[in-house]
Amino acid sequence: MRILLALFFFVSISAFGQKIRAVGQVVEAETLQPLPYVNIVLEKEKRGISTDKEGRYSFVVKEISDNAKLKFSYVGYQSQYVQLKDLKGKVVKLKPAIDHLAEVHLYKIKRKKRERINDFKWREIIGLGNFSGGQYPSIVARHYDKPEKFNKGCFIKDIEVRYFEVEETFYGNAKYRLRIMAVDGEEKPSYDLLSDDLIIEKSPNQIRTKIDMMPYKIPVPDDGFFVAVEHLFIPENAYFEEKDYRVNDTIIYHNVKMRKYGPIFKGVLEENSEDFNSYYKDTNGWRKMNHLDNSNKVFSGKLPVPAFKITLTD
Repeated sequence: MRILLALFFFVSISAFGQKIRAVGQVVEAETLQPLPYVNIVLEKEKRGISTDKEGRYSFVVKEISDNAKLKFSYVGYQSQYVQLKDLKGKVVKLKPAIDHLAEVHLYKIKRKKRERINDFKWREIIGLGNFSGGQYPSIVARHYDKPEKFNKGCFIKDIEVRYFEVEETFYGNAKYRLRIMAVDGEEKPSYDLLSDDLIIEKSPNQIRTKIDMMPYKIPVPDDGFFVAVEHLFIPENAYFEEKDYRVNDTIIYHNVKMRKYGPIFKGVLEENSEDFNSYYKDTNGWRKMNHLDNSNKVFSGKLPVPAFKITLTD
């Protein structure tokens, strides 16, 4: 399964129905250091991009009011909303989030116990693209329980992310953000347990990336945690694909060239059960993946979920 990815370059003047151009940079409020790969989304219009490695943004939009608001979001920082008309040449300053300060853990990591979670073995493989339909950077997350044998300390040792072999993305470089998230009262992804901005780069022909998580010393909460991957809408992730699109029984657009974004992650098909707990995030928040339309025969009546490989230790 490949979800459509389309780039909407945010575009020069200031009235509804005309073009609006915005150029600027996103920095840390106190140090004024640039923040790389900040996601910028027009939530109501469902469009978005990401800043570059220097925190710079440049985009154009048309047929939209200059009063429209964009959301700037970045791991470990408070999200900020700014109107389009206020963005020209503006430096957006993000403040560190203080809602969830890092806890101090005195438990010594022993590394005597180990559990590997690899529950996608022998399942049907499928590719997971961007779950916004390609209009803005999106996130997909999967929940993992804390194993019973870890009655005291339990830490994330490593995470393996696998990639789906699609010619347009598999043979190129791509960057994405890895996130580790807590569980809220509704069993949805909550705040980030990993406060670092962890950007992972996939090299050409690379089928998997194994990420050492021990330097971050992330303790697993009793109610488990989510592993999430977040797409970045940056030029180095972009590629083009031509495809026919059917509007209805009589209207078909042939050889439509779409800008899309990698990487495409490897996933598996899973039965929809009471304990199904994989999510994707759209502009309205987190939605369980059993809300997706799985009527296409490629799904075999099942649901797509990420295929991460997790190792835990004490």
